[in-house]
Amino acid sequence: MISQKPDRGHTFFSIILAVGLLIGCNPSTAPTPAGESTSTTNNAKLVTETATETNTASPGQKKTKQAVQTPIETEVPTLTLQNIKFSVGPDQVLVYPPSAGNIPDEHTTIMPPAPGSDMYLVFAANIHNAKGVGPVVLETKDLKTFMLAAGYSSPVMWSPFPLTTCKSSFDPEFDLNYASPGSVVDDPTLPPGNLIMIYEAENHCPGAVAQHDFYATVGFARSSDNGKTWPQPVDSELGGPDRYPVLKGFMPEPTVAEANPVHMGDALPSAFVDKKYLYVTYLFAGPGGDGLLRVARAKLGGSGRLKFFKWSNGAFSEPGIGGQDSGVLPSNGCLQENMGQIGYNDAFGLYMLTFVCKLPGDQAAWYFSTATSLDRQDWTVPQIIENSRFPVTSPCSEDGTGSLFDGWYPSFMSPGSAAGHISKTGLVFFMNGCNTWKRTFMSRTFTITGP
Repeated sequence: MISQKPDRGHTFFSIILAVGLLIGCNPSTAPTPAGESTSTTNNAKLVTETATETNTASPGQKKTKQAVQTPIETEVPTLTLQNIKFSVGPDQVLVYPPSAGNIPDEHTTIMPPAPGSDMYLVFAANIHNAKGVGPVVLETKDLKTFMLAAGYSSPVMWSPFPLTTCKSSFDPEFDLNYASPGSVVDDPTLPPGNLIMIYEAENHCPGAVAQHDFYATVGFARSSDNGKTWPQPVDSELGGPDRYPVLKGFMPEPTVAEANPVHMGDALPSAFVDKKYLYVTYLFAGPGGDGLLRVARAKLGGSGRLKFFKWSNGAFSEPGIGGQDSGVLPSNGCLQENMGQIGYNDAFGLYMLTFVCKLPGDQAAWYFSTATSLDRQDWTVPQIIENSRFPVTSPCSEDGTGSLFDGWYPSFMSPGSAAGHISKTGLVFFMNGCNTWKRTFMSRTFTITGP
């Protein structure tokens, strides 16, 4: 992986340890905050942009470009990083049951209470991930004390084999050894209760030989009962109808044991729904990896498998499976970017991307940036979130692997805001500890101020 995974012996952190927070949004395409006027949209003008994802050609096939009209606001003031300040408070201890396991191991999803309820629903990844162990569903009223969610039988999803177990012969099954959510989101094109899980999928068994380094893909799964049940694993490189890979690197998966193994593939995903588009930010690992965050998207609705397109040199033009891609952020002084999360700030009318930024001198911090359009990926130069900078210590586990940092997998939310949205204040949930061994689930408050 790109950053080491807790208790999994992952060493992705040595490859990519960036955490950043980006904030940006197009007023014409972003959801309108409740109670606010939309009269300024009458003064929007239209510009022609290039889009390619309307053509769903398979890898190697020619894809034609088609012009689309996108409204752009002319009278809504745009806030920039120069007049936005972002800071976090001290660590806060959380209470959660030991039976939840070693959490979190990816981003944590905290879904707002359903109408008539005061209970938040929480999807958390567990570093242990095989049948009988895996992602858990928690619930909380106060965002401080968590318990196993009533009506859910955790773990709700798992991989066929543990990290260190292989079949007798090579099996390219994409989530053979690990399957845990980076994000769980509602599908707005279907009735309530239809959820999508974007998850990290790993195969640790090239040539049927277990190894620490793995091949990662971004998996997709559906649930029609509000996340109580998810599809079972399918013994196939490309999965089944409702559980399958959607993002895969251009480098093929190794089929034989490697003399000098390295982490490879598309990893550490998180997701955000903007109208009918599902956006995923992720990291590419392997030879030639540049440590930059990537973004891909797919249009929801319709039938059959979702078809993702990767951002590559200025457009969503490359297929999700096997396509090339490129970073979306301007140069920012980070040695590596990792664990990105896209959201929308209702108070400022901007999209946000958050990530862990690896800094010189064995340190890391949370960074943020803003954008006015996810279609154009026009992110501003990221800046540090105040009070989030801490040392990185390596190694940190008994087997001599891992990196310890007070801030892995930062997941931002604001009470009272819709899923994936934040306001001027809220909470960020994260992992404090060794990403290949022991860790603690914690939170901090955050504050964002503007002019």
